[in-house]
Amino acid sequence: MNSARKTIVFDTSTLLGVILKPKKLPYQVFFHALEHYELVASPETLAELVEVVQRDKFDRFRAREERLQILKFYLDLVTTIEPTLQVTDCRDPKDNKFLSLALSANATLLVSSDDDLLVLHPYRKLSIFTVRQYAEHHQLAFD
Repeated sequence: MNSARKTIVFDTSTLLGVILKPKKLPYQVFFHALEHYELVASPETLAELVEVVQRDKFDRFRAREERLQILKFYLDLVTTIEPTLQVTDCRDPKDNKFLSLALSANATLLVSSDDDLLVLHPYRKLSIFTVRQYAEHHQLAFD
């Protein structure tokens, strides 16, 4: 990891918004973060994303081939780490992987649309923002 840049984690639901809704706020926030943060993921969070992106139910929003191209773009740029810390503080145990990743990577921010994660803000020294909160915090123009 590049220690000069702050790190950020996006949860699966937020990344799905980026993939399915080009040019919308999640997309804008993602590309802003790409310029200003080092994006990190774990093998577990990536496996979940790969599985979710391939679900047939999303074909009506964006063709599978396009989703897979954007997924490949993300996989090529994200830094993958194996979390060294394990936490169990989230009321939905499936979401603990994002907290464990963020803490292990010394992330300053977790972007999520999941209420089970958002209710924890602030979590230790980690800010947990929605896409809209990220945009407001960074004074991004949005509709």
